[in-house]
Amino acid sequence: MWLFRLTQQRLGPGLLHQRRIYQSLVTCYLLIACTGLWAEANSTAPPTTPNPRIIITTTHGDIEVELAPEKAPLTVRNFLQYADRNYYDGTIFHRVIQGFMVQAGGFDRKLNAFEPGQPVKNESVGGLLNIKGSVAMARGHDPDSAKTEFFINLKHNRNFDAKYGNPGYTVFGQVISGMAVVQSIASSKVEKYNHQFVHWPIEAITITGIRRSPSP
Repeated sequence: MWLFRLTQQRLGPGLLHQRRIYQSLVTCYLLIACTGLWAEANSTAPPTTPNPRIIITTTHGDIEVELAPEKAPLTVRNFLQYADRNYYDGTIFHRVIQGFMVQAGGFDRKLNAFEPGQPVKNESVGGLLNIKGSVAMARGHDPDSAKTEFFINLKHNRNFDAKYGNPGYTVFGQVISGMAVVQSIASSKVEKYNHQFVHWPIEAITITGIRRSPSP
C-alpha cells in the first residue's frame, strides 16, 4: 500500500493513469496473441474440398463446368444423380437463342421426352447470379418445378436473378472451359417446329454424355 502511494506521488495522477492504460493494452495484446496461437495449434477444421466439375460432351465439343454445392446443394446433388446414371446421354439442345441462352436436358432428337423424377427445391434466393457462362436449372411457373432441364446463359440475364419477390432461376455452376463450344451451339440455325419449340436447331445438337471431371 505504501509503495502504491509512493508511486502515485512520484508519477502523479496523470502519468499513473497513462501507465495503467499502457499495462492494460499490453495485457490484452498478449491474451489475444496467445489465444490465436492456441486456436491455430488446436484447429480441427477440415481441409477445403474442391468443387466438383463435370464435362458435357456434345456433337460440337466439350464444355467443362464447375459446380457450386455450397450455393445450390440440392440442385447440384440432383443434377449429379442424373449425370451419374447417364440420364443425359442422347438428349439434345432443344432451345437455342443467340445472345440469350441455350437449353438442354429434356428431349432426344425425335422430341421424345425423357422421364425425370421428382422436382428439386428452388435455391436462387441468396444464390449465384445468372451471369454469362453460368449454368442454371430450367423450370415451369412453379419455382420448385425444376427437374433435369438446364440452360447456359450467354449474357447476364438479370431477369433470371432472384429479387423483389421474383424467385428467379437457380444457378448451380459456371462454364470454366469450352465457352467457344457454347457460342458455336448458340450460332446454330433454328426454326419454329411447333408452338412449343420455337427456337429448334435445324441440325440436331446432341449431348453424348455428362460425366464427372477426373481432376477438379
